[in-house]
Amino acid sequence: MCFACRVVGRRLGLPLVPVLPARLCPVPGPLYTILLGYKEAPVREARDRFGPMVLALFGAFLHDHGPCVCAAAGGPIDVVLPVPSSRRPTGSPLRTLRGLATAARAPFSGAQWVPDLLRRGPGPVGHMHPDGAAFSVPEPRRALVRGRRVLLLDDTYVSGARAQSAAAALRRAGAAAAVIVAAGRVLRPDRVPLHAAFLRAIGPCAAGGLESTGAAEGSRCWRCAQTGAGTE
Repeated sequence: MCFACRVVGRRLGLPLVPVLPARLCPVPGPLYTILLGYKEAPVREARDRFGPMVLALFGAFLHDHGPCVCAAAGGPIDVVLPVPSSRRPTGSPLRTLRGLATAARAPFSGAQWVPDLLRRGPGPVGHMHPDGAAFSVPEPRRALVRGRRVLLLDDTYVSGARAQSAAAALRRAGAAAAVIVAAGRVLRPDRVPLHAAFLRAIGPCAAGGLESTGAAEGSRCWRCAQTGAGTE
């Protein structure tokens, strides 16, 4: 477990839920430009160009690794939603990604897309600072969660404070399990020597070069490598 996970888990006071990153995302780098640009680029044409790339990345990963996601959750996925924003009044930018609901549900027969399942709570949340009260499931919607397995989608996973806080709210509401799939697991090789050493050790192909935004043919996620199971 990395330093950020240890800190976030300790501060949250709960075991962390599994995280499956579609790609490693060194900063600076082209993937980070895309994952930041689809929601932050000041020019609409840039946002319109980056959005389909983010959609393709999620779609390819979930298509190839849907069984891995279910294995991490302990069974079939029932509900899918984006990790809520902690500061945007309009909610998660992933909610506006046209086609994501269809792509995210496709590998999981019968799964529901419920983007507004979580609402912002009173707890403060920020980098390395999760809070179990940062999000909540409104009482009328708890029937959608109780006893079910939930997939949370996030664009970038840095310390995981926001995503893990959202997962904690789902578990408090009675979810049987939660899993996080992040488009990019952010690494800072320019600032963190361990990140630089890790990227050197795995090589540029395993780090997820951006020749395309889809998963490389024959690629394996951490779950595949852990279990030795195929993805089909």
